[in-house]
Amino acid sequence: MKKIIGLLTVAVLICCTAVIAQPPGGGGQQMTPEQRTAMMKERLKPAGLTDVQTDSVIAVLTDRSYMSNMGNMREMDPEERQAKMKEVNDARAKRLEKSIGAELTKKVMEMMSQRGPGGGGRRGE
Repeated sequence: MKKIIGLLTVAVLICCTAVIAQPPGGGGQQMTPEQRTAMMKERLKPAGLTDVQTDSVIAVLTDRSYMSNMGNMREMDPEERQAKMKEVNDARAKRLEKSIGAELTKKVMEMMSQRGPGGGGRRGE
């Protein structure tokens, strides 16, 4: 009997810890566009960009017209999805290269790839 009560106590404590650790509202707070822009500026500082170049990079990276060409990603095969993403990333790289030059584009693209698949961060937007 003491073992059962002890196990139940441990189980309840673990459950309570998990519930308390979750942010209120389920997924945390959405960032405003201004907060996202400020965060991107901070992340781009190590690349050594000027303010104008940083604004140009942010404009390219946040341009949603690239994604409009994607269609429905969930219905695509993994190979097809990967090819389409490569096409989108290549188009972004070309646009970045026109605005900030090849060397800085390479730095920015490397920084983006270091953030992990899908651009990094949690997706829930």
